[in-house]
Amino acid sequence: MNLLLKYKLPKNVIAHSRKVSRIAVKIADELVRNGFSVDLESVERGALLHDIGRSVTHGLEHGYFGGKILRKEGESEEVARIAERHVLGGISQDEAERMGLPAKDFIPETFEEKIVCYADKLSDRNKIGRIEKHLRRNAAFKRMIELVKEVDEMRTKVQELNVYAVIRDSRGRILVMKRREPRVWEFPGGGVEWGESPEEAVRREVLEETGLKIKGIKLLCTSSKVYKKGKVTKHSIYIVFEGRGEGKVKFGVEHSIAMWADLKKIRRLELGLNVEPIVDFLNVNK
Repeated sequence: MNLLLKYKLPKNVIAHSRKVSRIAVKIADELVRNGFSVDLESVERGALLHDIGRSVTHGLEHGYFGGKILRKEGESEEVARIAERHVLGGISQDEAERMGLPAKDFIPETFEEKIVCYADKLSDRNKIGRIEKHLRRNAAFKRMIELVKEVDEMRTKVQELNVYAVIRDSRGRILVMKRREPRVWEFPGGGVEWGESPEEAVRREVLEETGLKIKGIKLLCTSSKVYKKGKVTKHSIYIVFEGRGEGKVKFGVEHSIAMWADLKKIRRLELGLNVEPIVDFLNVNK
C-alpha cells in the first residue's frame, strides 16, 4: 500500500487494486483447497501492486513499467512478473515489439501470474466486453479468453489423494463401516495430509475412525475415480492398504454402524462409489 501512495496512484486505481487483491486471494485459496500449489503471499502482494505502472502510463505498456518499478523497489521477481504479465491475457513477443517494448513474451506462466491476471478481468463485469470491443477478437483477445477458461476449469476441478484400509480380524473377515450421510458402506480411510506418507495417513485414519491399530500393513492396490460433486469435478486417487486390526472397534460422528463381514456379504451392501473397485479387486484376488 505504501508503494501505491509513493507513486501517487489515483484513488480509483488504488480501489481497483485492493479489489483485485481480494478476488485473487479468494481464488488462490480455492485452488489451494483443490490441491494446487500456490504462493498466497505472492498472489496477494502481486495483485495489490499489479497496476503500479499506471503511475507512468495508462496504456497497455503499464504492465511492463510496473515490473520495472517493482524490481527497482526490491520486490520479489515473482511479484514483478505478476505486474508485467497481467495485461489482457498476456502480451506476446511480436505484440511487445510492435508496442516498442523489449522483444520477449509477457504472458502469464505460473499459477500466481494467471490468478492475478484472471482476477483483474473479474474485477469489473464489463471489462471483458470493453476489451472485446477494442480488440475485436484478435489473437490477444483470444489468449485472454483461453486464460479465463483455464482458471475457471482449475476452480471446478479437484484432485485429491486418499487412503483406505482393508482391515481383517483373526477369522479373515473385513471391517466395513456405514456412513451417516450418505448412507453407504465403506472401508476406514480418508485424505492424506500435507507432509504425510500414505502409510502414516492410513495408520492415523484407522486409529481416528475405528480406534484400532493396524498391524502387518502392506500395499494392496490403487484405485481412482472421476465424478461430479455439485459444480466440482473430483478426481479421487486411492492407495489401499491391508492389515490386521488390533484393539476394540469404536466409531465416531462420521459412521453409524461398524461390522466384520466376509466378502460375499460385503458385495450385497450398498457401497460407496470409491469402494466398489476395491471390492471388485478383492473378489478377483481372493
